[in-house]
Amino acid sequence: MEPNEKYQEPMQPWPGLQAFSKKAAVFNGELDLFYFESGRGNPHSLILVHGLGDEADTWRHIFVPLAQKYHILAVDLPGFGRSELPDDKITPVFLLDLFNELLEETGIDQAILVGNSLGGILSHAFTLKKPDRVEGLVLVDGALLQNEPMGDFSLLLMEIPLLGEWLYKRLRKDPQAAYDSLRNVYCALDALPEDDRDFLFTRVNQRVWSETQRKAYFSTLRNLTPWIKDWQSRLPGQLEHLHTPTLIIRGEHDTLFSEKNARGIEKIQPNASLFQISEAGHLPHQEKPGSFLSVLETWLEVNYS
Repeated sequence: MEPNEKYQEPMQPWPGLQAFSKKAAVFNGELDLFYFESGRGNPHSLILVHGLGDEADTWRHIFVPLAQKYHILAVDLPGFGRSELPDDKITPVFLLDLFNELLEETGIDQAILVGNSLGGILSHAFTLKKPDRVEGLVLVDGALLQNEPMGDFSLLLMEIPLLGEWLYKRLRKDPQAAYDSLRNVYCALDALPEDDRDFLFTRVNQRVWSETQRKAYFSTLRNLTPWIKDWQSRLPGQLEHLHTPTLIIRGEHDTLFSEKNARGIEKIQPNASLFQISEAGHLPHQEKPGSFLSVLETWLEVNYS
């Protein structure tokens, strides 16, 4: 096997999630969607939505514990992970339609949405558009209101046609460089457990080699930015009337989603509360899963027990 051939093999779930793997054909059977599901029959449904360039495995440390009391779904967004790439461009409007499709396919009338980064942005927007389908909202280092833009220069470069693609493909030449590209979303990547680091090393290189994921990444990113900007002027007035119980979780050292953004939502939106997790970056559910679970479960018990 050539050195990089192993990174071109199909993505396998985190070992502890393999048994929960499912697929559904959505949009009238036109698109295969991959997700993990457990806890069906529990009284409240949580849908976990990952960020840009990630997959459902990002929730690997909190999925099983949450499923003890809740019905949990963790989805691969179209084109990411093991979900099929749609024929059309991936726009925010398309992704919000997907939320509807997932609810219908799984027979969920109302859900608590838990979104990280891009997943938080989409979950926030879906709650504004379909408040009757959302009984709770958890924004993890990502939200629609952005008083300050996400502080990541590499994302700005990726938005530039041709340059972005060149930078992305260049990582195929150096697996270590691909792994090091993760450092901006972790407070302390090297402090993660060894099995996490090994998993992420393989996974990020699989993303880099996946043409499906490359196309999904750039289509999503380049359609997302103008859509977010278009929302900003009218958004504060809409959030003032959004009464859905909302928990904002932010990694204390996150350089992408600022504290100013988090506190801006807490100030404007009724029934919104903010909790910051120390020694964590953009992915607190991976870096500090125990602290993350404690915060989330306490909030869930207060609002949904």
